[in-house]
Amino acid sequence: MYNSKNSLSQVVFPQNLIGNTGLIMALMMAVLLLHFIVSFSSKTTDISTDRSTLLALKAHVVSDPRNFLTTNWSVDISICNWVGVTCESRNQRVIALNLFNMSLSGTIPPDMGNLSFLTWLNIGYNNFHDLLPVQLTNLYRLKFISMSDNNFHGEISSWVGYFPELQYLSLSNNSFTGPIPSDMCDRLPTLKELNLSDNKLSGKIPIGLFKCKGLQNISLDFNSLEGILPEEIGNLTMLRTLDLRGNQIQGRIPVTLGNLRDLELLDLSNNDLSGTLSSSERSFLSSLANCSRLTALAFGSNPLISGYLPPSIANLSVSLQYFDASSCSISGSIPGEIGNWNVATYLDFSGNHFSGAISDRVCNRNNDLRYLAVNDNQLEGKLPLYLTNCSELVFLNVADNNLSDTFPHWLGTLPQLRVLILRSNRFYEGEIPDVFGNLNKLTTLDFPGCNFSGQLAPSMFSLTQLTDLALASNRLEGPLPTHVTGFQNLKVFDLSHNLLTGEVPSWLFTLPSLEYLYLSNNSLTGPISQIQKPNSIQVDDLADNDIHGEIPSSFFGLSKLTYLDLSSNNLSGIIRSDMLSKLQSLETRDLSTNNFSGVINLDVPSKLKNLTEVNLSNNKLRQFPSFLRSAKSLRSLDLSNNKIQGSIFKWESEGWEQLIDLNLCNNSLTSLEQFSGKNILFLDLRSILYSKVLFYLRHLHCKNS
Repeated sequence: MYNSKNSLSQVVFPQNLIGNTGLIMALMMAVLLLHFIVSFSSKTTDISTDRSTLLALKAHVVSDPRNFLTTNWSVDISICNWVGVTCESRNQRVIALNLFNMSLSGTIPPDMGNLSFLTWLNIGYNNFHDLLPVQLTNLYRLKFISMSDNNFHGEISSWVGYFPELQYLSLSNNSFTGPIPSDMCDRLPTLKELNLSDNKLSGKIPIGLFKCKGLQNISLDFNSLEGILPEEIGNLTMLRTLDLRGNQIQGRIPVTLGNLRDLELLDLSNNDLSGTLSSSERSFLSSLANCSRLTALAFGSNPLISGYLPPSIANLSVSLQYFDASSCSISGSIPGEIGNWNVATYLDFSGNHFSGAISDRVCNRNNDLRYLAVNDNQLEGKLPLYLTNCSELVFLNVADNNLSDTFPHWLGTLPQLRVLILRSNRFYEGEIPDVFGNLNKLTTLDFPGCNFSGQLAPSMFSLTQLTDLALASNRLEGPLPTHVTGFQNLKVFDLSHNLLTGEVPSWLFTLPSLEYLYLSNNSLTGPISQIQKPNSIQVDDLADNDIHGEIPSSFFGLSKLTYLDLSSNNLSGIIRSDMLSKLQSLETRDLSTNNFSGVINLDVPSKLKNLTEVNLSNNKLRQFPSFLRSAKSLRSLDLSNNKIQGSIFKWESEGWEQLIDLNLCNNSLTSLEQFSGKNILFLDLRSILYSKVLFYLRHLHCKNS
């Protein structure tokens, strides 16, 4: 083929033709014509090949909801003007294909291997699936490949060929299986970034991977890799990011990590790695003092990492912002030297065996700290007042320790605070001060089991961003307010196991976001008020109070309820099947130990299909609740200690194939026909007056009274 790079000045004519001007001109015109024909023919073929390849890809796309390809990839438009397509300006060959985040679904055709000038391929964040074609190995000019966040599967080695210029490879968030190819660096000698996270890869990290001397970022997180982390990792001296979290890598963490002087992020969390931290011997932690650019270090959730954090931890990079040592087996005290990390924003020491007091130097020099978790240790003493220096603190979790203090009133001076968790400590009995007025960003208040007493702080009920309020198992008293100005985003309201009195306020059932309500084991009284605008609550537990009266009809407008427990109160009246059937999402219903006196059995076909557990024991019912025959998923039914009389007929229990637990003891039944359920494992018929019982059971079990 004629080389288009040659110019006419390079064409050599025979010496005997130089004097013949006419002939020379004719030859020159012939050469020009030949150049035009060959060049045009070549370019037409190339454009045609690329066009047919892209049209083949379009044909393999089965869903294009945003019409990117449907309306734009048309034969009437030059492919160089198609969305996502970039052509080389001189020869009009396709050099880049960027279909990132176009919501496309389909497969990759073998024709893709014909885009021989392609250097950039990005089809990430779509829904492409199936195997990748081996013909992709023909694209030897590729420098960038991103196929992340799709549904590809198969082994990587089946299609990764020799890409001598490839620098970036991302296959994250797919379903690739098998090992990482041991010869990957022989195939990809110029690779700088490798992202294989969130797949199903297995096997060991191949030593051959460390031949890619130019690697700067490695992400292998959330796979099923095993074996050790080879010491050869220290050979990748240009490495900036190493993310291996969420695998099953074992063995000691190599000290050769200290050779990676450009390292910025190291995440080894959620593995089975081991190591002993101390000041007397060199560990991976002490070796990382060489990594002066380190900004993020995480080795949490490796239970075999033990020892203690030495004061020399202060030698870690002054640029350190993120430190996670959670859920290991580290003991001793949390060294105050962490206060030297004056730009740290995230510190997690939770789930270890730390003891002693929280150092008052934590916020000595650090005013940027936003996240501090020291929960699930054996820490003692008081919360240090110096935490007020951390004015940007957003998250504070000190739960499950042995802290002893009154409620730290100074917490009200942290205006950025959103999550405050104090649960299960040994706080002195005393009131929760009314300090929440300035904490208008709070989303979580979690104080169960803290010995707090007295009445609830009024400013709590003005918090508009709060999603979780958990104050269970304290000694809080007094009534709940009759109205609130906040709680627009509240999802969880848990004040169970306290000493609250007064009525259950109706506003609880009208909060627009409430999903879980727990007020059991208090001393609440009065009837349940009518509900003006029922909300989407899913769990309602008012058990073990002194609530009386009838259940108001508006209560059954809580159509999203899945769990209802009103047991151990003084509720009375009639249980109406037509009312209960409105709670079509209900799975568990406990109305036991009340004063309900009867049942109105109206037919409610197919409206109780989700109901699995019903407890109506210890009431004054006289009729069998035959409307429950529409509860085809029922597994447990307790009607014990009532006054049910007469017979229970077969038709009244039709469809109870799932029933495994039936308690009818202490009633006045005289006849019990065969039940349709064949899986009953637990049956209690004690103290009933029956003359005829026909059951086909695998096992008979009488419960103790």
